[in-house]
Amino acid sequence: MSEALETWIDAAIGETREALVRDGKPIALRIARDSDEGRRARWGELYCARVRELDRRRRGAFLDLGLHDQHGFLPLGDDGRARMRKDRVNLREGQGVIVSVTREAARGKNPVVDLTEVDHDGEEPHRIGRHDTDADLLLAKSAADAQVRGKLDAAIEDALARTTPIPGGGVLTIDAVTALVAIDVDAGGRQGSGDPERFALDLNIAAAHEAARQIRLRNLGGIIAIDFVSLRAKSHVKQLEDVVRGAFVGDPWSVQFGGLSRFGVYELARAQLRTPLHEQVRDHDGRLSVETVALTALRAIEREGRSQTGRQIACTLAPEVKAWLDTAEIDWRAQLSNRIGMRWSIDAAPREAFWPRDKIDARAL
Repeated sequence: MSEALETWIDAAIGETREALVRDGKPIALRIARDSDEGRRARWGELYCARVRELDRRRRGAFLDLGLHDQHGFLPLGDDGRARMRKDRVNLREGQGVIVSVTREAARGKNPVVDLTEVDHDGEEPHRIGRHDTDADLLLAKSAADAQVRGKLDAAIEDALARTTPIPGGGVLTIDAVTALVAIDVDAGGRQGSGDPERFALDLNIAAAHEAARQIRLRNLGGIIAIDFVSLRAKSHVKQLEDVVRGAFVGDPWSVQFGGLSRFGVYELARAQLRTPLHEQVRDHDGRLSVETVALTALRAIEREGRSQTGRQIACTLAPEVKAWLDTAEIDWRAQLSNRIGMRWSIDAAPREAFWPRDKIDARAL
């Protein structure tokens, strides 16, 4: 019998991170950052919004949600009207409406919203409600637990890796590009019997389960293509297709299944409700974002401060990371001082020195 689900949660400075765990393995990750407040829409939020532009060519309306960085996108039908429950509604620019966020921004696209009510005051667009799960996450005030924090650090690092091991041997390579998510299955030194067909089936079955876990863990959606090791027997093909479907049982997002092609590629489509993990914490060039490194540095300072009681903690960072902290709108200074006291300093590395963005030197003096 499968073990019950458990939750790892860490309310760190500037962000709260949560992992949903089954049988000791994380199956879902969420990150709520203080800097998102007033800037980015999250799934399940409700907004009093204003229709900014009706774009018939794109068959949608762009809405002012009162956010600094994003506008909402409301799909329109071929008749130019929006769906509101069972009704079709004509909208006009400047009109006030109530909308819910059904899909967060992903792949450079605006968050998608559904129309809930019309003819509301759109003078000052603003959020009027959060999804219950996000409200609980943002209110979390768990005490700093070094063990939980370490497990979350490792889970997020693993979920950002391009390759991940398959239980029993083998490797998955996961590439999320603009058009789709491509996952390659490789034996990678896996040990097996002398029957190549049985070996391929066992590998593919293990890969299917791990691929489903990684897809949910990384918040991946859209078209997903899994390149399995080729199978010859039709009975094995059918068995693998059944395994893939079974691997997604319990997934909270809608999944549509294709089938296994003659080339061993299985296609499926998964609803993209939340921003993919890699888009939350990385820049478009694949590097960890400046904010991600800055928040990691604050955790490193806190860790050193707790382990080196009474000693001054000095931290050196890349200039761009130090600059983010200097101008950050979140109140990280007070939070850090409340946790370890006023015994820390943060400096930028000399600009002439080679100092990678993700390098953090936190040490006790």
